[in-house]
Amino acid sequence: MKLRNLTPDRVAAWSQANERTLAPTTAVLALIALNMVCRFAVRRGWIGVNPVAHLEPGEKPRWTPKPVTILEGDKLSQVVAHAGSYRLLVQFLAYTGLRISEALGVRWKDMDFDAGVLRVHQQLGRDRVPKRLKTPAARREVILAPPLAKLLRERWLVSSYKGSGDLVFCNSIGRGLDYRDVGKGFRAAVKAAGLTGGGRLSLHSLRHTFASLLIAKGLNVVFVSRQLGHASPTTTLSTYAHLFEQANHAVAAREALEASYAAMVSAGG
Repeated sequence: MKLRNLTPDRVAAWSQANERTLAPTTAVLALIALNMVCRFAVRRGWIGVNPVAHLEPGEKPRWTPKPVTILEGDKLSQVVAHAGSYRLLVQFLAYTGLRISEALGVRWKDMDFDAGVLRVHQQLGRDRVPKRLKTPAARREVILAPPLAKLLRERWLVSSYKGSGDLVFCNSIGRGLDYRDVGKGFRAAVKAAGLTGGGRLSLHSLRHTFASLLIAKGLNVVFVSRQLGHASPTTTLSTYAHLFEQANHAVAAREALEASYAAMVSAGG
């Protein structure tokens, strides 16, 4: 079926059929994917309206996602403030989305400060020996936020181990850090910050924080997936479907409010 022939009724019938025949998660992901396609088509002028945006709540698949624990704003600031020697590493994890094994395997030559990117090429094993990444998709370029790049450059300037092949995060003798020590330090920082409730916080929560920041800015699932090093955008959607939904609702609400405000101003002369 061509995009221009899609109507809310046809989309609703298709989505409800998916709900009857597919797993709840899959039915939700299918509708989210179609919504993204239709939003892109509207922006390009290929169709006039997004039929998915006109579905009633009861016409959408019902699914309760598992909560993803995220550290944002003041809470993240509090953890960073109590992280001691892991302060920069915590910030690095929150603003690059790297897995802890990937972060501990980053070398100075993987940093391109001029281009503002980090090239993920290896990870550090549990025995603290560098090893290959698990999947080809994990080999990627991650955008570096300018303030984080500045902190990393400052770390390089004072480091005793600044050779191209040296690890960015290492101990006093240049050896890679033990992920268990980092995890223990993070949990101590969370406790010292007095953060309780709202789900269990772990190092992986920092990866979720990074993903939520990108999604909240309206970045598409393909880009987010590449930044996270997921094997497929489907993996990203299955983990963060509810965040994409929230972002989509925010866009729709903003557009509706803007249109209403413009009409009010116009009517008032």
